[in-house]
Amino acid sequence: MTTPTVKAIKQVFPDAQIDVLTIPQTAIVFKYNPNVNSTLVFDKKKVLRKLINFWMIIRQLRKANYDLAFSIQGSMTSSLLLYLGNIPNRIGFARLKQKLLTEPVLHKRGLHIRKRYLYLLKPFVNNFEENSFDTQTEIFWSENESRKAGEIYSSIYEKDSLLLGIAPGSVWQTKKWPKDYFISVLKMLAKEKIKILFFGGKEEQPLCQEIIDKSQADALNFAGSFSVLESAALIKKIDLMITNDSAPLHIANAVQTDVIAIFGPTVKRFGCYPYRENDTLLEVDLYCRPCGKHGGHNCPEKHFQCMKKIYPDMVYQTIRKKLKR
Repeated sequence: MTTPTVKAIKQVFPDAQIDVLTIPQTAIVFKYNPNVNSTLVFDKKKVLRKLINFWMIIRQLRKANYDLAFSIQGSMTSSLLLYLGNIPNRIGFARLKQKLLTEPVLHKRGLHIRKRYLYLLKPFVNNFEENSFDTQTEIFWSENESRKAGEIYSSIYEKDSLLLGIAPGSVWQTKKWPKDYFISVLKMLAKEKIKILFFGGKEEQPLCQEIIDKSQADALNFAGSFSVLESAALIKKIDLMITNDSAPLHIANAVQTDVIAIFGPTVKRFGCYPYRENDTLLEVDLYCRPCGKHGGHNCPEKHFQCMKKIYPDMVYQTIRKKLKR
């Protein structure tokens, strides 16, 4: 969701060298981005490793002698890195955790995150509006990923058949729509002309396989077999993606594939919802939503109704609408 901001920075500063500081899990997203010169990786998972890498990054920042930095994440760690990295102009959001900035910026409430981030350019743009720039998110890959996706697509393509992607996983347990519901949907789709592909990380491979086995669906399980970029290249070729509030949602948006997103503990106002015209967000209103910014490992109310009340037929009927288009 930062990619529109990176592109906008390149528009405002066309001759600038633009480097991105990110964590190992997301560094691959910027590998082939034409607006990015290089990527600095900050591994902060373990305390000791974080401290060592913190000072290594500071040395890199000082050596590069940057003129300007945008703190997109908005954390104290980010602003401290930029300050100790001797970057004279430090732009970030005016919030309690963000200190040591030379230009604190306010943004409108209720914006999708991709538009919210663009407000960091407000000090450099006359009559700024978030729609001053292209807000379509992006992800790029190499010819290798394109070739692999093309080969798979060619092997499964059938005329007039809907190519459906499913990503049933999430880092957070409460963000996962019940696996039995996925199984029910696949059973409902048994007579439809649909090809089904499962996506996810290595840890989600058993979940995907269990859903396939119990539903007896004719589906391919790519969880754990594809890199992020390989997945993106293939998701671009499918017609529809069913996903929880997780990374595959944002990948599908970035490659402009329609999404059915299932939101339980999290809500739209957090700004991470599917934003394209033909996307669908399924959720139910409950007194306990949201229960946290990222969901959690267990339902605080012990009932998990935010997901259980999004019934399989609701997802099935949404897919049916896509089939009729």
